[in-house]
Amino acid sequence: MSRKKKADRGREITPGSRADLRSKKKRRRSGKSGFFKSRTFLIALALVIIAAAAAAGIFIMRQNGASASQADSGEIEVTGVTTQSGADVNEVKVETPLASATDQIVASMSLEEKIGQMFMIGFEGPAPDAAITSAIKEKHVGAVILFTRNISSNEQVAQLDTSLQALAVEAGQPAKLMIAVDQEGGKTRRFENIGPFYSQPMIGEMSDAAPDTAQQQAGSAARDLKKIGINTNLAPVADVSSGWGTIMDGRSFSQDTAFAAELTGRAVKGYNNATTISCAKHFPGHGSADNDSEKALPTVSSDLATIQTTDLPPFQAAIAEGVPMIMVAHLIVPALDATETPSSLSKPIVTDLLRTQMTFPGVIITDDMEMGAITETGTMGSAAVAAVLAGNDMLIVAHTPSKQNEAYDAILAAVKAGKIKEADIDKSVARILDMKKKYRLEKSTS
Repeated sequence: MSRKKKADRGREITPGSRADLRSKKKRRRSGKSGFFKSRTFLIALALVIIAAAAAAGIFIMRQNGASASQADSGEIEVTGVTTQSGADVNEVKVETPLASATDQIVASMSLEEKIGQMFMIGFEGPAPDAAITSAIKEKHVGAVILFTRNISSNEQVAQLDTSLQALAVEAGQPAKLMIAVDQEGGKTRRFENIGPFYSQPMIGEMSDAAPDTAQQQAGSAARDLKKIGINTNLAPVADVSSGWGTIMDGRSFSQDTAFAAELTGRAVKGYNNATTISCAKHFPGHGSADNDSEKALPTVSSDLATIQTTDLPPFQAAIAEGVPMIMVAHLIVPALDATETPSSLSKPIVTDLLRTQMTFPGVIITDDMEMGAITETGTMGSAAVAAVLAGNDMLIVAHTPSKQNEAYDAILAAVKAGKIKEADIDKSVARILDMKKKYRLEKSTS
């Protein structure tokens, strides 16, 4: 046997021997290395890398697109938050606008309760009678107006107002009652001994002292009224008088527009400083009317330029000073509404002019709907619906329970029939409740 064969036989590997194991490991390593170097593996690896890169790109594009979309819509807010470990991170948070406290109150009210807040009504006698008691407790009427028929003394009025507010508490109303009076400071007044300035001559006759006196008189009247429970004064008169003997003579501050505007603004400031609701009246200006709206429907024949330069500036001054409420008169004003619809029932005058063009944000209230200007031209129910459709937030029905009920029922029926949008009712009630809150007429707790 040759030497080579002997050597080969000496290296013969037997199964299970160490040599055999080393040989198997070597073959496995060789097989793996070969696979990873093969063309099939390299192609598969390339495809996996390409797919992963594409997926990552799509994800980034989607995230950027969502972020841009949210940012454009104003719904995104990046806020710093703290994790449980204490680390600060930026968190993308989508904010949903929350309803205001007033909106939440309005949403909790029934339609009947909301409509009740839109009424200011009067009643007979020095104490709450059955009609006013029912109106406050059952219809949730949110405002009352006092006349001389309700007044015998300051002490009696204080007790009356306490009793009225107690009825509102029993009814679960969302705020205190507005208790109003006409204490203008001129010839129209309900009290003859309410504050040191009540007996002074018309403010328009006080020359250089008038602006300061207008504010002083308003503040004094407001504080004295509040002492007896009256929180709303239907003043100041913002009409510009047309002169001696005309309808607003003795009630207006002046025949001069600029002077009347200055005094109107100062009076509003006096009421605001005393936290008393004031009401500039009688929009869009009663000074040149040819009749008294108590008896018939008057006409203001002035052209548009005259109205803009003569009648509107005092109301603009009141708005600039923050007057919370403006009263709309019952007037035909062809220059403002060619249909000759009474101003209190006219959308072009109430909404287009006062609310939109003059940007008045507060409460718009009608003059008394029981005046001849309205009652002689149609039914109370139809007039009440028209007043709301025109844009008024509140209606005064000052005397007759049957008329008050007719107006209330007509508005309720109109909303249920879809003629008046409940969303518009909600806006009016929100304005009323916001005003009550601002002037500290929040809901009573006792």
